[in-house]
Amino acid sequence: MQLINVLENGSSHHLVLDRPEKLNALNRHLLQELLQVLQKLEDNASCRLIVIESSSSAAFSAGVDLEDLVAFKSIEEAREFGLLFDTVMLKLLKCSKPIIALIDGLAYGGGFALASAADLRIVTENSKISFPAGRLGAILPPASTFMLNALVGIGVSRDLLLSGRTVSASEALQLKLVNRLINAADKEKVLQDECANILKNSDTAIKMTRRITNQQLIVEIEKYNLTGAENFAYLAASAEWQKRINDFLKK
Repeated sequence: MQLINVLENGSSHHLVLDRPEKLNALNRHLLQELLQVLQKLEDNASCRLIVIESSSSAAFSAGVDLEDLVAFKSIEEAREFGLLFDTVMLKLLKCSKPIIALIDGLAYGGGFALASAADLRIVTENSKISFPAGRLGAILPPASTFMLNALVGIGVSRDLLLSGRTVSASEALQLKLVNRLINAADKEKVLQDECANILKNSDTAIKMTRRITNQQLIVEIEKYNLTGAENFAYLAASAEWQKRINDFLKK
């Protein structure tokens, strides 16, 4: 089953998350498909810019699929999932093409993490962002945490991670989680203008700019992703993890 649609619009290729019945929750299938699609676009000379968006205005992504998390059959399976997520984040950061994330709806936890790897994050006025992992007995993978630290600073990052509170679109702009706050009715026009503006740059300059600005993050993620996966697996094996997530799923 295909969970991502790729739509071409001239030099821009739109990567559309299409799992609306699950609010684009990130399961293993979607993450693996995302890796494959990103590699194809990296190799496609006609693609100069990537847009990540959702097929639904309900959610950009509600984060990691909780049903997947409670279905792990072993610590190794949980560890592999954590590594898979960070592999996707590294793929986004290492991509030579500029990336725009259009957030229209919920962007929770790992869902926002995907957007955080973009060069430009555009959010509509009714969107909401949250990092509720701790309330579920879980943690964000290292890549997600490092990206959050880079965007808002460690102090605000700790606030968001430990409080698990929901951030409005206007506060997200104030905190620098996002770059643009727009009306949902204007999103196609704004997206078109932003793509055109970025594409005024040379492809080589874009590639080198992304490489330089993302290099420190890439080094940190590659240094700690194995430790992060081990921590993720440790929590996944705990009774508290199972109880908290199952209680949440029953709501």
